Amino acid sequence: MSGNLIEVRGLKKSFQVTRGAILRRVVGVTTAVDNVDLDIKEGEILGCVGGSGSGKSTLGRLILRLIEADEGRINFAGRELTGLSFKQMCPLRREMQIVFQDPLHSLNPRRTVAENVERPLLNFGVPRAEARGRMAELLTMVGLDPTQSHKYPHEYSGGQCQRIAIARALALRPRFLFLDEPVSSLDVSIQAQILKLLLDLQQRLKLTFLFVSHDLKIVRQIAHRTVVMYRGRLLELGDSDAVYRSPMHPFTKNFLGTVLHVRKGGRWELAAQRAEDLEDLNRQSATHAAPQAGCVYAGACAERFLPCASERPPLFRATDDRWVACHLYRPPQAAQ
Repeated sequence: MSGNLIEVRGLKKSFQVTRGAILRRVVGVTTAVDNVDLDIKEGEILGCVGGSGSGKSTLGRLILRLIEADEGRINFAGRELTGLSFKQMCPLRREMQIVFQDPLHSLNPRRTVAENVERPLLNFGVPRAEARGRMAELLTMVGLDPTQSHKYPHEYSGGQCQRIAIARALALRPRFLFLDEPVSSLDVSIQAQILKLLLDLQQRLKLTFLFVSHDLKIVRQIAHRTVVMYRGRLLELGDSDAVYRSPMHPFTKNFLGTVLHVRKGGRWELAAQRAEDLEDLNRQSATHAAPQAGCVYAGACAERFLPCASERPPLFRATDDRWVACHLYRPPQAAQ
């Protein structure tokens, strides 16, 4: 892998929380992404994991500028994206694409599969005949029969629809793909097929991925590095296999326990309950009116001590390839 394709610095995004069916009023503010610094290397698959409300999908949408950041900078291939107008962003849209979580609803149901895949090409002025040839090439690349492209999305299975969505995302030959939980709505056997397809495409086309998921086990299979998010903050960053095998941050250790395994002694039931508890904690945390001064996980952490409540830990370099936002690992000079 070469240098950084994407550099994110000080990225912040908050949303207003409103109530009322007719006269809506603002009752609070939720911070979805809170002062995030992140680099994605060219040709890398970076995994991003976290529970519901952790801000992982918002982070990806901010990078693509599908939503606008409140603060911070986003650099793509040496070019600053923050502040670019809609017209200035248009050429860069070719290089940055997204694959959504729900494959069926991400496709236009009134258009055939051929029309869905061709549309990005036609939008950028590619002649219709050339777009039709490219469509057939893309469907073959993702393992589908282009002679059946006259059908509509509802005539395909969920896994096939996700292959169509991937083909559409690749139509303009992008350099970067944001994969927003692309296998979470699929059966386990189909998940494995889609993950293998994504790996093959990434290696063949030299793509860069941001792969978002709530399942650390899935991310470990596909990503080179993994970042763990909680309430909009980065808590741990490192080699995917190392993060999975030996998590360092207390939240990561707890989150890893939510991956369901069928074992003796009721392990499945215990893991399921921990998963449910963690999701509840994330939903409650996401509605806090303002970010707290200390560690974002201090209230639920069994290993907390005095500095956790008052000092926000930055990402410390705990080992050569691991960064952790936890006072347990802060360097001696930082503790003075």
